Amino acid sequence: MSMHYSRRSFLQAVLAGGGYLGAAAILSTIHIVPAFASGHGSTDDSEAITTQTILLMGTIVSISVAQASSNHAAEAIGRAFAQGRRMEGVFTRFSDASPLGLVNRSGLLRDVPPELTALLQTSRQMHGLTSGAFDPTVLPILQLLENRRAGGSSLAAAEIREALELVGVEHMQLDSGHIQLERQGMALTLDGIAKGHIVDAMSRELDAAQCPNHCINAGGDIAVKGRKANGAPWRIAVEDPRKRGKYPQVVELMSGGMATSGVYEVFYDAAHSRSHLINPATGHDAAEASATVVAPNCQMADALATAVSVMPARDALALMDEIPGCSCCLVRRDGQMQASRGWPGKQA
Repeated sequence: MSMHYSRRSFLQAVLAGGGYLGAAAILSTIHIVPAFASGHGSTDDSEAITTQTILLMGTIVSISVAQASSNHAAEAIGRAFAQGRRMEGVFTRFSDASPLGLVNRSGLLRDVPPELTALLQTSRQMHGLTSGAFDPTVLPILQLLENRRAGGSSLAAAEIREALELVGVEHMQLDSGHIQLERQGMALTLDGIAKGHIVDAMSRELDAAQCPNHCINAGGDIAVKGRKANGAPWRIAVEDPRKRGKYPQVVELMSGGMATSGVYEVFYDAAHSRSHLINPATGHDAAEASATVVAPNCQMADALATAVSVMPARDALALMDEIPGCSCCLVRRDGQMQASRGWPGKQA
């Protein structure tokens, strides 16, 4: 089952409407593929899987449920989508009325929703784990790029240096349900972790509805549990950043999360040299064309994929080798691949 068939039209509509969690949420593609095909065929168990697809969080979100009646699966999927919509309203940076939007507008928010506080605390932990490669305060640089794209002008090095002065998770204070940004002009984005966090919550909703065999694909952020109707694991194909019509790797999963961050669909300049994946220490673009991470949950996979995509390959692979239950596959800009120890993928 490929997501390719309507991706372009959906994304054009999203970009025209301003997005949800933002452009960063629509850059990476992972395909759920049949057990005996390369991504465009069907299998004998297709009628036993109930799948629904909607536009959510600025991307195409597809939920597939196996080993459940169609009515039961449809009800559970509806509950999962409702949970996703609710959480999107908390974590989006594109609404001035959202909690995150209020923080970015004034630099201060009291009575912060506990789930936003918790995710920001997790983001700070991921910042430490990745030696700063994951940083929720990188938004000033992204906004600079977005404004330049809208205006059609180039970006000066001095402007990047000025924006970098506003980046630094150490200047984000979380205290007793309050958030304060210490430097005027600072702003937060959870685009690199919120989608995975929401996907995990949607997966728990399906579990609670007695649908333990499911796969959620939110534009490249995936949560998997159980098996398909024929007992086979879910097969997930990684997108080729160079768009040559084939998949460089396929992973079989029965539990956990998988996410890809890549620079190959949305750019901020005509030369395709600037993407949303920014090294928060330097302001430079991502080191790799794409980074795919397999982890115990989608939230961790999402954040780690964001981080390792901007790290030097040697550092990224070393980091992934140190984290239990996690592995990654890096696709370089020249098309060559490097994988950490324990990477479960195989060539398609």
